[in-house]
Amino acid sequence: MKRFLTALAATTMLATAALAQAPAPASPGQPAPHHAAQHGGPRGEFHAYRKAMDEVLTPEQKAKLEAARSDMRKAHDAVMASLTPDQKAKLDAARKPMHDRMEQRRADFEKILTPEQKAELDKARGGKTREQMTSAERDTFRAAMKKVMDGLTPDQKEKLRALHKDGHGRG
Repeated sequence: MKRFLTALAATTMLATAALAQAPAPASPGQPAPHHAAQHGGPRGEFHAYRKAMDEVLTPEQKAKLEAARSDMRKAHDAVMASLTPDQKAKLDAARKPMHDRMEQRRADFEKILTPEQKAELDKARGGKTREQMTSAERDTFRAAMKKVMDGLTPDQKEKLRALHKDGHGRG
C-alpha cells in the first residue's frame, strides 16, 4: 500500500509539473491543442495533455510515471476481480449507455467518410479494437486518423462540426 501511495504521489507531482509546462488550453468553443478536435470534450483534452507530458518528461520521469500507471492498473484489476456477479452486472449496466453512445458516434462519423477514407482507417486498425492494439499500432492508427482528418473536404468538416454541435462530441 505504501508503494502504491508513493507511486500515486509521484504521478500527481509529475502530472502537475507537466501541466505547468503544457501549452495553454484552448478558449471555449475552440478545439484543444494536438488532435483533441478528433475526440471532442475532455477526452480530447486528455490526449493533448498526454502528448504534452510526453514532450516535457525526462526518460526517468516517464519510467516512474509508467510504473505508477502499472500500479494503478494492478489496483484497478484487483478491485474488478473482487466484484460480486451482481456488482459486475450493475457496472456493465452503467457502462452500456456510454458504450452505445460511443458506437453511435463512430457510426455517424463513418457515414461522413468516403469509401477510400474508411478503407485507410480499416487498414490502419488491422481489424483490432483499440484495446487489442499495441502502443505502436495505436500510433500508426493515430497517424492514419490524422491524415484522414486533415484530408476531409469542407463539406465533411461541416458535417463533423454538426455532429459535435448536436452533442456527439461532448461527454
